[in-house]
Amino acid sequence: MRGLLRFFIRLPILAFRVAGLFRITNRARRNFKGELEGRGLPEDVVGFLVEEFDPGRPLRKGLGFFSGGRFDGRGRN
Repeated sequence: MRGLLRFFIRLPILAFRVAGLFRITNRARRNFKGELEGRGLPEDVVGFLVEEFDPGRPLRKGLGFFSGGRFDGRGRN
């Protein structure tokens, strides 16, 4: 009983840490995209590189088991 109570007390801490990971990876992705656009690369090349080198991809794939593998962070497969 006490273990279950401790779990529910620590659940918000875990949720905020996961949200922080998403915030950091999204910031890295935005900065990477901005740097590529600043270098004058074409938009289609920038889009491909941003998707290919997305730092949040492993995090989204790791959290995919929560929704049966349908979660990639963008609402699509």
